[in-house]
Amino acid sequence: MPSDIALDRQVAAGPWYREISGTQWRVLIAAWGVWVNDALDFLAITFVLRDIASTFHVALETASLLLLATYGVRWIGGLAFGGLSDRIGRKIPLLITLAWFTAGAVATGLSWSFAALAVFRLLLGFGMAPGFSLGAAMVAESWPERYRAIGIGILDTGWGLGTIGAALAYQFIYPTFGWRGMFFVGLPPAIILALFIIFFVPESEAWKRARTANANKPKKNPVVQLFSEYPGRVAYLAVLMFVLCFGNWPFQALLPTYLRNLNLPASFVSAVAMSSAVGQILGFVASGFIAEKLGRRMAISMMIGIGAVCVAALVLTTGNTPLALVFALLSGFFLVGASGIWGTILTENLPLDVRASGVGFLYNFGVIGGGLAPFITLSTMNHLSLSMATAIIAFSIGAALLGAILLYFTRETRGLNLSEIDSENDK
Repeated sequence: MPSDIALDRQVAAGPWYREISGTQWRVLIAAWGVWVNDALDFLAITFVLRDIASTFHVALETASLLLLATYGVRWIGGLAFGGLSDRIGRKIPLLITLAWFTAGAVATGLSWSFAALAVFRLLLGFGMAPGFSLGAAMVAESWPERYRAIGIGILDTGWGLGTIGAALAYQFIYPTFGWRGMFFVGLPPAIILALFIIFFVPESEAWKRARTANANKPKKNPVVQLFSEYPGRVAYLAVLMFVLCFGNWPFQALLPTYLRNLNLPASFVSAVAMSSAVGQILGFVASGFIAEKLGRRMAISMMIGIGAVCVAALVLTTGNTPLALVFALLSGFFLVGASGIWGTILTENLPLDVRASGVGFLYNFGVIGGGLAPFITLSTMNHLSLSMATAIIAFSIGAALLGAILLYFTRETRGLNLSEIDSENDK
């Protein structure tokens, strides 16, 4: 009779993906699909900021505030949907957010004024808030502990695929239907995905077990509990996420505008965006393996440092197409791909009864930094008479350095069992 240790070694020797059940894969596919659509509906606007500014007769700097409008309310949506998810489960709130942000994108394409457009982007931001955080909670609660970071890393590839979708829409939909047509692309896949979730994705077993175990206990408001029992942890993680998100968005939000300002053809802009997106997808997948190998802190620090240098190389080599495509891929792989580990850090630092609320708030508070980054970058560029290339480089590298410093003080959670966190008090 083989010992338990021998059996563990036999399991470890096999391909990791064979240990993931069909149900666990369906959970990942559902969460991943929501994240793809979330990215597609949101990122479409980064390709057409100049068109929107022209249509509604506002400055490009003002148009960039639409990103902040979307991101600025996400922390509210993250708390609201997270609290709902901790109370009624993960599945129904995931469906609600999918329907909400899809409707917001369609409304964006129908906007009749800049004010109406801003309102619709606010509503879209509120609804898209839990798109990643709910999915990350579902994957973390269903996948085996030793593959949790890998699962969440794969989940984050949805953002890269959504980026490719937005780039393809810009190349093929925009020339015929204009900037408004970009915001209708996500409607058909959203309908198909909603049906898949309804019929093929189960509720989180971890959530159901916790609800049964706590059936006779007084009900606590998870949002109140999050801030009253874990204030220090919430404050620190909020600052960390803000800085990490800020560092991503001078590159993600302003690169298409920067390339268009150089009067480069749409095919080149689309090719660079898609190269970056391919890099993101590869980086998201690799991030989970890197995090399991190096630990969460070292993996993110290493990836954002290399990524920021690659962004600098990209904006300085746009005249050389092969080099630009290579550096776009590397920028996506390292800088954006590092965000595949963010969800792991958040889920591994919060106990089950406030996990969805906490991840929803922290992730979406962090993206306020992403919403501010384009505006601050453009404002600084204009105030100091910098080139857009210099501004993008300066803010990307500066945020990477600050993020690495903050990560040094983050608790390393590699190998930590979620049940250990569930029984913790705030430290």
